[in-house]
Amino acid sequence: MAISNFIPEIWAAALMEAYHAQAVVTPTVNHDYEGEAARGNTVHITTIATPSIIDYKAASRVITPEDLSDTDLDLLIDQEKAFGFNVDDVDKKQAAGSFDAVTSDAGAALVEDAESYLLAQMVAHGTAVNTGSATLSDFTGAYNALKSCRTALSNAKVPSMNRYAVVNPDFTDLLLDPAGNLAKANEAGQASNLQNGAITGRLLGFTAVLESPLLNPGVPTCVGYQAAGAAFVSQMDTVEALRNTTKFADIVRGLHVYGGKVLRPTSVQVFASADAS
Repeated sequence: MAISNFIPEIWAAALMEAYHAQAVVTPTVNHDYEGEAARGNTVHITTIATPSIIDYKAASRVITPEDLSDTDLDLLIDQEKAFGFNVDDVDKKQAAGSFDAVTSDAGAALVEDAESYLLAQMVAHGTAVNTGSATLSDFTGAYNALKSCRTALSNAKVPSMNRYAVVNPDFTDLLLDPAGNLAKANEAGQASNLQNGAITGRLLGFTAVLESPLLNPGVPTCVGYQAAGAAFVSQMDTVEALRNTTKFADIVRGLHVYGGKVLRPTSVQVFASADAS
C-alpha cells in the first residue's frame, strides 16, 4: 500500500539571519575613553580653556600667568541592553545543533540599538545648521546642505582631518539623482576601500559620506562631524550559555553596556529638511 499522505519535514541546519544596519557611525567617533565599560560607570572628561595670547612686546616683555578655567563633561555608560532565548533539546537536534546564527543575529541587533542611540545624541545635541526654512527636494538642495555642514565646521575652526558625513536614505535618494550628479561631484574623490555604509568616498572635504537608515527616519537629514566631536564607549559585558532549570533546554543570553555623548556641539553639524507641507 502506498503511503500517499506522508509529507516529510526537513529541518535546515543553517538558519536565516535578519538584516541589520550594522555599525556605521560608531567606528568613526572618539573611542579614547573606552577603557573598561562597566554598568553605572561615569567617565569624567576635563576640558581646559585655551590660554590667551598676549602681545609680549606691548606688555613690556612681562608675562602675567592667568588662571585657566576647566569644565567637566560626564560621559555616562548607562545604557544596558540584553537578549536571552531558550534552545530546546528537540530544536537543537532538529537544527543539527547550530544556533550560532541566532546568537550572531542578536549581537547585530544590539549593535543596531547602540548605533540608533548615538545618532539620536548627535541630532539632539549637535549644532543645527538649518533653522527650518529650507526644504530639501532635489540634488542641488542636498548637495548644498552638505556644503553648509562643511562650512559650519570650518567656521567653527574644527580640524579638517577625520571629518565624516552621515545621511539617511531619504537624503541619499536626493543625492543619487538620475543625472548622476553625485558621481560628477565625486570625480576627484577616492573610490576604493569604502567602509561599511559609505555611499561615496571623499567629498567636500569629508573622508566619506555614510548612510544609515537609523538617522532621523522620514526626514532628509545629514550630519557633518569630526571624529573627536562625539565619543562612544561600549563593551559586550556578557555572552553566556547556561542550563534552564525548569525545562529541557539551554539558555543563551548576552548583555551590552554602552554610552555616547556629543563632546563638542560645533563639531557635529546637523541639517534636517523642513516639512515639505
